[in-house]
Amino acid sequence: MINTVDFHDEKQLLLSLSAGSQSAFKSLYDRYHHALYRKTFQILQSTSETEDIIQEAFIILWEKRQEIDTARPLGPWLFTVTFNRAVNSLKKKLREKSRTAAAAEIQAAQEDLVLLETRWQILEAAISQLSPQKKRVFQLCKMEGRTYEETSQLMGISRYTVKEYLGEVMHSIRDYVSKHMVADTTLAFLLLINFL
Repeated sequence: MINTVDFHDEKQLLLSLSAGSQSAFKSLYDRYHHALYRKTFQILQSTSETEDIIQEAFIILWEKRQEIDTARPLGPWLFTVTFNRAVNSLKKKLREKSRTAAAAEIQAAQEDLVLLETRWQILEAAISQLSPQKKRVFQLCKMEGRTYEETSQLMGISRYTVKEYLGEVMHSIRDYVSKHMVADTTLAFLLLINFL
């Protein structure tokens, strides 16, 4: 609680401040700076931002010196101004962080899409090199997930032939991919093919 002597002294400082006294301004700055710094730093956790907010608060005090109610203590007004500015600063940082994160996610998604399209084009090119029978075996076994038995019945060939064709197809695709893809993505792509 502010004692009456301090408040009377502060009232005199505020009256002098409203008349344009720089020494009164300095006295008020010295009186409140430390407490404002402590409270603002607790919110922002940044020395430079805390100093900036406090400087802004005192600039506002100087600019509004003639509007300040000299009948009331200055502390609550200064704390309100610095608190509001600190919260606004935090909100701005969160918005910027959100935008940055969103932009990074969009960029990563676009890069992933381009890479996926490239991989798919290479896979399609590799498949187009196959004979019609081997294409059909790849389609049924790897793309549709059918068993060797189901594929052999659908194609009218033996289960053994399906297995042989699929082995040749996978070998052919791996060779094609390793020749046509950048080295660092080839392994991931070959693993993807094996999971098909």
